[in-house]
Amino acid sequence: MAQHVDRDANAALKARFADVYGQYERLRDGIGELRTRLSELSVSAVDDKELIRATVGPGGQLTSLEIEARAYRAYQPHELADEITRLVADAAAQAAEAVQALAGEVLPPGSAAMSYLRDGDLGSLLHRGEDLA
Repeated sequence: MAQHVDRDANAALKARFADVYGQYERLRDGIGELRTRLSELSVSAVDDKELIRATVGPGGQLTSLEIEARAYRAYQPHELADEITRLVADAAAQAAEAVQALAGEVLPPGSAAMSYLRDGDLGSLLHRGEDLA
């Protein structure tokens, strides 16, 4: 009787291991694809007059800024600066949403990495938010 129980336990453990290993393989493959997609991510924001275009990468960093010559006549210097700042912030927010959406296709919703992407808090990534506060 004891041998029968051990065989059942072993079969259950083997099945669980196969399931966990399958999840690992899917995550590993998904991370590789995620890296590729993130490296190609680019988001632009354009002003209402279509004179300024700010483009950012996946981390929200400015990668390109295009300003039509007419923008210098359409905007006062401080307005131009404010509009550029607004466009970069808008594009960066859109990029952050896109990164979360892409990562959400691969990472488990309750994972530390997803929490960090949502709130930007390093404590979320480390599961030590209360220690870092």
